[in-house]
Amino acid sequence: MNTVEKDRVAGEKSRREKTRRGADGRRYSPTRERILLEIEANGPATTAEVVSATSLHENTVREHLERLRQDGRLRRIRARAQGRGRPGWRWEALRPDVVNPYAGLALALADSLAHASADSVAHARSAGVRWGSTIAAERTDAEEQPRALVMDLMREQGFDPEDSSRDDAIILRRCPLLAAAARRTDVVCAVHEGMVTGIVRSRDAGADAELLPLRPEGGCLLHLRAAS
Repeated sequence: MNTVEKDRVAGEKSRREKTRRGADGRRYSPTRERILLEIEANGPATTAEVVSATSLHENTVREHLERLRQDGRLRRIRARAQGRGRPGWRWEALRPDVVNPYAGLALALADSLAHASADSVAHARSAGVRWGSTIAAERTDAEEQPRALVMDLMREQGFDPEDSSRDDAIILRRCPLLAAAARRTDVVCAVHEGMVTGIVRSRDAGADAELLPLRPEGGCLLHLRAAS
């Protein structure tokens, strides 16, 4: 591989690494990232202004704007009134720490743990186990099966769990702390893995859980293991 080709490959890799992910864990397409960057760079804009700036079809822009809003990257604000009639909408970018009020705190705690502990992942997982045990103890139905309990509690925690046809696993379509998880995957995801372990052990003392985070095809894959 010559120097020019190496530079091109390195550039593409760098762009991929900088591309953000949606709430489902998938990396944004170049088009979605371009629209988000346009609003971040130039401030609040109407749909028409984004169309003009990107030269994309209006329907395409509308779809991406709505998905970015659902991901918590954008919000709609009222434009200033000009003349009669109700003012239209403008799209405004949000800082990552505003998207989720706990994301900045989670990232700060994850960074502190990573620097303070020789085995931050193990400590994070242990903390998650205690957390999972606590929230599972609040469930009054002691006969609820571990898998059903995990599905219910993960849904309540904002992970949007979905049954997988492969290996009887669970797909977590959303992450309520995606911004923190993307930057400190080792620590944040260890806490979530521990949380699930604490949940299943509340019904099966020897059970365990394994979390495979941020897969290229989207979401995180969760495996539950019953006691042998």
